[in-house]
Amino acid sequence: MSLVFRFRVTFEDVDSVVRMIDVSASNTFKDFHHKIQEAIGFDNLKQASFFKVNDIWRKDGDEFCTEEKADTKAAETSELGAFIDDPHQKFLYVYDSAKGDWHLRAELIKLFRAEAGVTYPHIIKSDGIAPKQFLDPKLIISDPSAKLFKEADSLIDALTEELPEDEDLEDDFDEDDDELEDEKDEFNLFGDEVDESEIDESQINDGIPTE
Repeated sequence: MSLVFRFRVTFEDVDSVVRMIDVSASNTFKDFHHKIQEAIGFDNLKQASFFKVNDIWRKDGDEFCTEEKADTKAAETSELGAFIDDPHQKFLYVYDSAKGDWHLRAELIKLFRAEAGVTYPHIIKSDGIAPKQFLDPKLIISDPSAKLFKEADSLIDALTEELPEDEDLEDDFDEDDDELEDEKDEFNLFGDEVDESEIDESQINDGIPTE
């Protein structure tokens, strides 16, 4: 029976999202590509490449491309078993390099014999919610989260339109200051300036109680 490679697949910048995928030695890199797309919920329409990398994830070997491309090997005809020579083999998976430029890491963590009745590649574990491939809600309107994005944008636009211009804000502050000054004058019994000649000194208590 064929050997099976168990890969731990993660996004390069999102460690909390993990997919465990079993891939047969006879599966091609294109088979692996399709299963990764299924596992993370992407559109599977763009070009993808696998790169052999070293222990620190630096490109260090062949590139296997899903489309015809100079100086690369065809992912459709390249079987994984022929290119895995390390029990901890690592591949860098790059999807839609022209626009999205998504980078995922696939690390071999286990090797075993294929199980009868199981079709490979096979997703055995999914942890975490994968990032959204598109940020424009119009492109993923069928996705429930797209509705939230759209509603949030509409709410922000509405609030922005209701805000007054800076000049209006300054005018409002000036009017408030005038009102405060008027209120202060109303509570000042003598006004801002007091004419001492108008004060009846006989009415002033010098501190000694009178009967």
